[in-house]
Parts: sequence; C-alpha cells; structure tokens
Amino acid sequence: MRDLETGLLRAFVATAECGSVSAAAVRLARTQSAVSMQLRRLEDDLGVKLLTRGPRGMDLTEAGHVLLPYAQKILGLSASARRALSGRAPHGPIRFGMTEDIAVGALPKALQRFAASYPDVALDLAVADSPALSQKLALGLVDVAIGDPAEISAAPARTWRMPLKWVAARGFVVPDQEPLPLITFDGTCTWDRRMIGALDAIAKPWRTVLTSASLSSIQSAIEAGLGVAVLLDVGIRHDTMKVLGAADGMPPAPLVEFGLFVAGGKGLSSGAIGALWEFVSDALQVSAAPRVLSDAQSSL
Repeated sequence: MRDLETGLLRAFVATAECGSVSAAAVRLARTQSAVSMQLRRLEDDLGVKLLTRGPRGMDLTEAGHVLLPYAQKILGLSASARRALSGRAPHGPIRFGMTEDIAVGALPKALQRFAASYPDVALDLAVADSPALSQKLALGLVDVAIGDPAEISAAPARTWRMPLKWVAARGFVVPDQEPLPLITFDGTCTWDRRMIGALDAIAKPWRTVLTSASLSSIQSAIEAGLGVAVLLDVGIRHDTMKVLGAADGMPPAPLVEFGLFVAGGKGLSSGAIGALWEFVSDALQVSAAPRVLSDAQSSL
C-alpha cells in the first residue's frame, strides 16, 4: 500500500476549503491546470471520486468527506514536525476575539487547519461586538481581536476593507412608491450609518422594520422577506437570498473597514499569534504582509 503524497493532499484540502479549483490555485500559488492535475492523480491513486462540480463550485463526494479530516491532520502533523525539528514550534494559549460577521464563512475552516498544524497552541475563542472586544483588549482578556477600528480604542496592527452587499429574500421586490424596508443591526453599528448614508445620497426613502444584534436573526429576517439588509459575502445564504444592485434601484453598497488588534506588549512577530494571523488572513483573503505602521502602532 503506497503512502499518500502530501502535495496531492494539499491540493485536495485547498480545493475543498476554498470551494473551487481557481481559489485553491490562488492559495497554493499554482496554476489551475496544475491543481486539477494533482486532484486527478489523487483520485486515480485512491480509486475513488473525491470532488464533483456543483452549481456553486466543487462539492465533496462521500469519499471526499471521509478523506478531508485525515488529509487535514496529515498536513498539520507534517508542518508541526518541521517546526518542532527547527525549534520554532509555537505553543501556549491564544485568546482570540472576533465579531460575529467575521466568525462565519471560511474562518472556522481556517481555525480548524490552524489547530491541526499547531497542536500545542490552545485557541480560546470569543465572539462579541466591537465595543465589547475593545473592553476585553483593554482589560487583557484577549490577546488578539478582529473588529471595527472605529469602535475599538486601540491602534490596529493591520487594517483592510471588505465590500458589503445589499441582500434580500429571493422573492423580494424592491418597492417603487413606498419606503424601502430596512433590517438593521442593533447598537452602535457603523454599517447602518454607511447603509443609510448610501440611501440618503440618492434620496431613496427608507424605514426600519427590524433591528437585531444577532447575525442569525438578521439572516432569518431577510429570508422571511421582511426587508433589505447589508451583509458581507460570507454571511449571504445564496440558496435563499439574492444580491440587489443598480437594476433594483439600489445605490452602490458601502465598504467597511476591519482591523486586527493585538494586546499591549505583544505583536505579530510573536510566534503563535503570527502563525494564527497567517491562517486567518488567508481565509479572509487579506494580505498577511506587514505594512508601514504609524508611531502609535509601532509600539505594539
């Protein structure tokens, strides 16, 4: 019985997690044809079909679901062995805080890969809104957090922007004469201010029909056809929701900013935290490369 080739397993895991060969090729810095060839070689070696092409990308077959956790563990142990032999294996706990909209989509899979690659690092996860994360950072209750820079009283080590999208239920029709029904996030959410500002800029009347602090409640309200909301792409349930655009009379959806915050006295040069950021930035499709920091940020 031949050993499984880690290069082929890496192509399989990347495709399964990214959902498409093209996205996996970007992650692996390879061509699509090269990744496709590796997938075919792995399937030929195992004698089973691992992936099928679906309406939204590549779907795992039953055999693919069986192989995936084994492949993730094999790759994680391989990377851990190299780090252990080089004396660079991070260890210890990381208390990681994030907003709910970040804690969905590809991030859980990235954290799963991180845990497999760094078995000696214990992740303690907290999901909260940005003001609560700001307080946790100030009190030293989290080591690293991702949230809204406008609501966190600290200087971010990294910042990036992500596009929002106008989202409604598949059968929803934007009203012509009546105010647009809006579903908004409760609290001091800067998304709402940007959303309302975009509507006011084109003089489109609106009214709030539901407010909630829970992303799942917002998603359920959208699916029920109660109104329109703005979501990140990772929060859109494409089988029950549709994205609205100019053809629906909607203005361009705003961009929102996120920041990575590291507790005082620590930085991304720290072994475990730096390793975690590599996985998180890959899942969020954000550059993990350092940028020029301001004087205030350089003290982190």
